[in-house]
Amino acid sequence: TLSGPLSGCSAVPGRPTGKSHRPEAARPPYRGRTAPTRGANQQAQRYFATTIQALEKSLRDAPNDPQRHALIGLLYAYLHRNADATKEARRAVELDPESQDAFHGALEAANLALVYALVGDQEEAITLLERLLSTPGAVSFPGYPQSITLAELRLGSQWDSLRSNPRFQKILAGPEPKTIY
Repeated sequence: TLSGPLSGCSAVPGRPTGKSHRPEAARPPYRGRTAPTRGANQQAQRYFATTIQALEKSLRDAPNDPQRHALIGLLYAYLHRNADATKEARRAVELDPESQDAFHGALEAANLALVYALVGDQEEAITLLERLLSTPGAVSFPGYPQSITLAELRLGSQWDSLRSNPRFQKILAGPEPKTIY
């Protein structure tokens, strides 16, 4: 869990930690994600900047927590800190690989795919998405930004940067891939 303004809240929105989950504590990142849909890009940047300070402190307190690396990587991507975003999201995958934790590891990989999409690394994002669509575990709560289903990819605005890519269009036009166990 996080300390400060995000105390009691999971480092990854939608993933309770067992302590009292306080959704109101996680509102700034959610508000930041939705602000651009209202044309409020500067407001979004303020929400992310507010949240990032608490997360950076939290990460210093628990440097081996993959959830914190994942969320901070995602926020760096939204703040256009592309190299930092990719580094943190990759670190989350290293700390929580799918080979050791099929569920959370797949979510960390899904977060990395989203970070790749947000920072403009379309080919890396799509390659990861193709694999994750047939992987058990890359699905979380409804509205979770990194949930990887064909419906989420078709409808989620977080994937808009990939919509013009022919490989992504092919994925969206196809049937739901079979899960490989």
